[in-house]
Amino acid sequence: MFKHALLASVLLVATSSAFAAEMKAEDAAGVWETASGGYVQLYEENGTWKGTIVGSKSGKARYDKNNPDESKRERRLLGVTVLDGLKYAGDGEFEGGTIYDPNNGKTYKAKATQTGPDTLEARGYIGISLIGKSQTWKRIDSDAEHVHQDLLHKSAAAN
Repeated sequence: MFKHALLASVLLVATSSAFAAEMKAEDAAGVWETASGGYVQLYEENGTWKGTIVGSKSGKARYDKNNPDESKRERRLLGVTVLDGLKYAGDGEFEGGTIYDPNNGKTYKAKATQTGPDTLEARGYIGISLIGKSQTWKRIDSDAEHVHQDLLHKSAAAN
């Protein structure tokens, strides 16, 4: 039994590595559902990658009530850029950016790895990557219910 589990693990890693080696930066463009049900569109702009909130699974309005800037606490989260400054490093990996967590109003260093055509691991961290938290994001169709079409960045809207 152990041999079968070990073989399956090796095959999974080999398949993931082969997929990542074929990845291009533009493969990450599109709309992704976060672990908390938010919809974030990833797109490239001026040489860096950004992520902007374009909707949510529930469709309910959320506000930036935890923002450290009191003047922003009444704004809706729709249209807010939460992922910024990522640079493509190759093999499906993005690094060097920041991620804003509207749940606590804090901004962290960020990196992301596209682990499959419809799976992205987004990581926010303090200082070094070991001190942080990852979320698995799943790709959704940009025409899905509660995706605000008027907020989609044009170059990535077709994804």
